[in-house]
Amino acid sequence: MFVIFWAIQIFITKVAFVAGADILALTIQSGIIAFMLLTLYVLLFKRHTFKQLSKTILIGLLLANAIHGGLGFFFNNAGIALTTAINAGFLVQVATVTTALLAWIILKEKMTSSKMFLLILIIVGALLLITKGKLDSPQIGDILLILACLSWSTGNVLVRKILKKHPIDSDLVTFFRPIAGLPLIFIAIAFAPLFPSSIQPVFQTNFFNLTYINYAFACAIFIVLLWIFLNRTLKLASASYMTMMGSLTPVLVAILALLFLGESLEGIQWVGALLIIFAGFSTYLLKIDKH
Repeated sequence: MFVIFWAIQIFITKVAFVAGADILALTIQSGIIAFMLLTLYVLLFKRHTFKQLSKTILIGLLLANAIHGGLGFFFNNAGIALTTAINAGFLVQVATVTTALLAWIILKEKMTSSKMFLLILIIVGALLLITKGKLDSPQIGDILLILACLSWSTGNVLVRKILKKHPIDSDLVTFFRPIAGLPLIFIAIAFAPLFPSSIQPVFQTNFFNLTYINYAFACAIFIVLLWIFLNRTLKLASASYMTMMGSLTPVLVAILALLFLGESLEGIQWVGALLIIFAGFSTYLLKIDKH
């Protein structure tokens, strides 16, 4: 469910951009709407779960969600502004490897030979699918995108550590994602004039332009579902299992794009998609989450 909702959310976001929506305005508006939806959901159905919180757990959740939703978003947008789209598309898949490595180091999850082999297949498949076998020369934006991957991975691993150690509801973890992430985004916007001139245009937008609010609302719905099932996955399975299964998302997005956006795949991209599909199903069949 996490993979399906992520794919739909990416697809709707792509449709919004094709229609003319601004990336930062859409992100902030959908983030605010997602916070409102999560607040309504938690108050109606999960209000009793707040009793599970302690000061230590609350600080940990805010830290993990700030790193994931705040820093990850900032580095991702800055990186995209300073590198090519081809490089950006491939480099965000590095999160699969960084999550597995951080889970191995921090959570002591096993790094078996089968897991390593499937990780390699996922990276190779993503490379072929997104770059068509071509990769431009590295740029400074590439480093920023790797930092974004590290931020997402660190956030996910910290959430997994909290959920594994403490008996708290995973939906409560989800509630704190926009609460911790949005303030960091606004702080980044406030300091935008101090950033290099090549990055500043990313943060120069009218957040109150409601022309594409319908897309923001649709994105928010699937963002909430994505976050909920992401954290439920982290509650039940290892962090490396979650990110390896998440590698199926680009394939689902490609299918939606082929059917509804008129996009196409080259032969080498089909090879990459098949490698990712094979690795994803192997991750499930080999019970990587039990390793």
